[in-house]
Amino acid sequence: MSAAFTPYEIARPFRTPSRIWFGVGASGRIAECVGEIGVPPGPALLVTDPVVERLGLARPVAQSLTAAGFALHRYSDIPGEPSVEVADSAVAAARALSPALVVGVGGGSVMDVAKLSAALVRNPGSVFEYTQFVKRRFDAPGVPTVLVPTTAGTGAEASQNAVVTKGSLKAFANNHPQLLAAAALLDPQLTYSLPAKVTAETGLDALSHCIEGMLSTNASALTDATSAQGIGLIVRALPRAYREGGDASARADMLLGAYLGGLSLNAGMVVGHSIAYTIANRLHCPHGFSCALALPYAMTYSRRPAAARLALVARAAGFAESDTIARVQGLCQDVGIPESLRALGLERERLPEMVDECLAQYPRPNNPRPLDAQGLRSLYTAMWEGRPAHLWQE
Repeated sequence: MSAAFTPYEIARPFRTPSRIWFGVGASGRIAECVGEIGVPPGPALLVTDPVVERLGLARPVAQSLTAAGFALHRYSDIPGEPSVEVADSAVAAARALSPALVVGVGGGSVMDVAKLSAALVRNPGSVFEYTQFVKRRFDAPGVPTVLVPTTAGTGAEASQNAVVTKGSLKAFANNHPQLLAAAALLDPQLTYSLPAKVTAETGLDALSHCIEGMLSTNASALTDATSAQGIGLIVRALPRAYREGGDASARADMLLGAYLGGLSLNAGMVVGHSIAYTIANRLHCPHGFSCALALPYAMTYSRRPAAARLALVARAAGFAESDTIARVQGLCQDVGIPESLRALGLERERLPEMVDECLAQYPRPNNPRPLDAQGLRSLYTAMWEGRPAHLWQE
């Protein structure tokens, strides 16, 4: 695929929430948003987590919906990245309530659980059945969902995907239109309290979505537009948001960039996310952290067949083409991402099993360069040793 490919060569879907409210105070306008969607007052399931509850981040949403006549029922038992069992518990709560509306206020885990809960109210079975392990499809439409992100990272508010864990593996419910939210409320105020470390990791997850979406062979004119805009916003805003959490402009740009990254998921992610899953499955580190470790090496892995695509990344970021991979890795390290897998305590002897898992569990047919064992072994070795990604040669 060249940088100048014709965007109408293949018809591809580009799915988005039907309504987006963006700006300071958006979360308190949820009743107006729900009214536009056409959901009458009734029982509503509000999905959060203990941190959101402790910080009171869902308060504007709850107050707005209660004033509009909705009877709120809360579900907040989501400890970190949710397992299939955690998601099934939330689904059971949703089925018992049979809500008119499901609202998710939180990070990617909360929003994914909210989407799955809304989708399975009217569809039978476990969450596991709708993942890549069984590939069941939803027969009935879900309950309308409104998502309110409190981090600027996963883009879950924009995507038709959800991720849970099954044992030591990631389980994906991907490309289900029923998982697409009816609306998303992007309120930068809800991200002001994010610690610097979380700001960095979630922000680099969003950058990974944008760059990997640009590299995907399923990219389209629409995903190119969202990826390019997101890259520019995040590259400029992340260092500021990391250093000064109260920078309102940087926080707004990061939230918008993360949403655009979620839209870029329409193109599908490439090998960087596959590598990230194999790292997280062993080190149990946050998703954005593992994505940031993998991103520059994923760019190098595909740099020959995707040279024109990487030139678009450079243009969007304002980098010189020859410096793009080094600049991306430098940005990651400037906000606290370590230089090597060795520094994280990962044993070198585990690299072969990670290569095998990457190929077997997380294949990426849309990666510009096909995944092969020899190339991945060299890549993982370079990551373990901490060789700069732009200097890595197989």
